[in-house]
Amino acid sequence: MDTVTWMDWLDAIIPLFLLAGMGFALHRGFKKNQSLLVEREELLKRYLLFRGDKQVRLKIYGDNEKIYRELLKNLSNSWKNFKKAYDQCLHLFAQNTAKTKLALQLITLGFFINSARLFVGEYFFSDSKAHFIYILIRELSSYVLVALSFLLLKTQTYRFISLKGEAAKIDREILFFPNNLSAEGEREGLYNEFDPLEATGEEDGKEDRNSHQ
Repeated sequence: MDTVTWMDWLDAIIPLFLLAGMGFALHRGFKKNQSLLVEREELLKRYLLFRGDKQVRLKIYGDNEKIYRELLKNLSNSWKNFKKAYDQCLHLFAQNTAKTKLALQLITLGFFINSARLFVGEYFFSDSKAHFIYILIRELSSYVLVALSFLLLKTQTYRFISLKGEAAKIDREILFFPNNLSAEGEREGLYNEFDPLEATGEEDGKEDRNSHQ
């Protein structure tokens, strides 16, 4: 093949590889974000189940002041453990979103460099205005896909990372608390996750009793 043919192949292959890389980065970012959202909702469901069981115990042992205060302390400790795990999910979500956005930006930079190479070549080595317009339209079609990729990423992530500290409260009302309590073994697993037996130490602050009932 002569030099012109090689350049034609190169002009066609580079955008193809860049678009493939952008699709891969977007798909991987979407998949990881979706997994973190599912993990977040499952964590919240498990905590509501655990908390509901504790609230039942509060009603049963309400007349025993010592047990009642101990249950309130357990609820306070479990909330701290839950909040730590919940916030970690949101932190990982924001972190993965930032990585995906950075990958898209780097690939977009690759598009800019490739477009600049083509336009410089057309300017110095081609006298055909029609061919220059053809190159311009072909390059613009790639940037439509680039813009769409950024829009899709923003659509998936905006509601979860735009509110900053308030993000932990989003959509909690759509999750429901099951009427039946879990089996004893499952309850024990919940206790180990949110209120492990080895956890000790004074409570950092008092939690309003009415907020647990």
